[in-house]
Amino acid sequence: MSKQKWLCLLAAFACLFGIVWLTPEVKGLSLAGKKSIGVAVFAIIVWVSQALDDAISGLVIVFLLAALGATKLGEAFSGYANTAVWLIVIGFIMAGCMEKSGLSKRIALLLVNSAKGSAVKVYWAVALVMLVTSFLVPSITARTLLMLPIIVGIGQAFGAKQGESNIVKALLFIVAMSGTMMSIGILTAHVGNPITVGLIEVATQQTISWAEWFKIGAPPAFLLAGVSVFLLQKMWAPEIKSLGQGQDYVRRELAALGTLTSQEKYTLVVFLLTLALWATDSVHKINVVLVGMVSVVLLLWPGSGIMDWKEAQKKVPWNIFVLYGAGLSMGTALVTSGAAKWLAGTMLGPIAPMAHAMQMIVLIWIATALQIFFTGGGPKTTALTPIVIAHAATIGANPLPFALILGMNMQHQYLLPVSNMPNAIAIGTGHVTSGDIIKTGAVMSILAAAFMSVMVVTYWQWLGVVQ
Repeated sequence: MSKQKWLCLLAAFACLFGIVWLTPEVKGLSLAGKKSIGVAVFAIIVWVSQALDDAISGLVIVFLLAALGATKLGEAFSGYANTAVWLIVIGFIMAGCMEKSGLSKRIALLLVNSAKGSAVKVYWAVALVMLVTSFLVPSITARTLLMLPIIVGIGQAFGAKQGESNIVKALLFIVAMSGTMMSIGILTAHVGNPITVGLIEVATQQTISWAEWFKIGAPPAFLLAGVSVFLLQKMWAPEIKSLGQGQDYVRRELAALGTLTSQEKYTLVVFLLTLALWATDSVHKINVVLVGMVSVVLLLWPGSGIMDWKEAQKKVPWNIFVLYGAGLSMGTALVTSGAAKWLAGTMLGPIAPMAHAMQMIVLIWIATALQIFFTGGGPKTTALTPIVIAHAATIGANPLPFALILGMNMQHQYLLPVSNMPNAIAIGTGHVTSGDIIKTGAVMSILAAAFMSVMVVTYWQWLGVVQ
């Protein structure tokens, strides 16, 4: 471990110690609440500094919650019983099966090939790939990794120099940033979305269905992504009109895949059935996790499945499972101890007199600005959503729309190379620089916050979500 990480870890423990044992008694804040806040501050410092690996930080958080008495032992592990973390596991296994069968690559190549070599049309074709696969590959990281070799291959085919091609830069940003925007609209497309649903369920005992999330989130998310592609087309205008050999590369890759295999057909049927059941869950009332579990069983079934469990478990980032389970436990502790309510009154008190819509807009901009402190939308969601829920309850508002809309807007992580995994993957190619990401990410962040602010006073009011 580097010296800087050691210092950050010591700072995290020092803050924990100071909050729990050195701060005076605070009116309205219980001892358990003070301990919960201490653990939360420790977690945020560790997450922001990356002083500990994700899984280790999750285990330490669970230990501290139980050992300090911030919550009971069973409740310290309660996050792992939440359906949200299991939806993450299901999503990564499904994405792994999609990749192994070759179906996701075929879909991507077919859609890119539809551009017929036009550089501008390829921008929109890649955006369409990200939109389609958002339904079929429940992980923005997996979708980014799927598109990476295709984009790099296209660039190599038309002779793009590393770090100098606007086309390759734009395509990478469409995947990383526009793709993340699309993820906002689909419950199963980003790990932060089920975390939001899980925290809402813990705090309000209300369950958000896949269809409800889609109705509220998809139109704004998809429209925002479309606007972002248009802006990226202007910011990174293609240096050539036709890809030339780049189109030949796509065709060669398609030809190499051959005809649709039996595994691809089986995977496609399972995914389409899963998507149909997810889209109609408000009708048949079968939980999205149960539907997902059946899909995973079918995809792993001996003899007819796409892969066995030994392969499947390697596709799951168990460090994320451990981290988000701990985060949900921490969120529960903040709520049950009264700490979230106290924090909401202290931190968000100044905006309480505002109209509910204006408060949501302010919170959207705050959440977007806080991306400089968080690596990924998931940790930000875990840390801030309980406070937003408590704030809504304090001002007498329905916590669900506050938490739902803010949860969707927690995914605005575009500014820095470490803001999210897609950005990190993009910079790893060598085709974009940190400066490229910061410049583009700043425009995307302002666009996202401004666009979603408009949605608060238009679309979400028309739906009756915002009162």
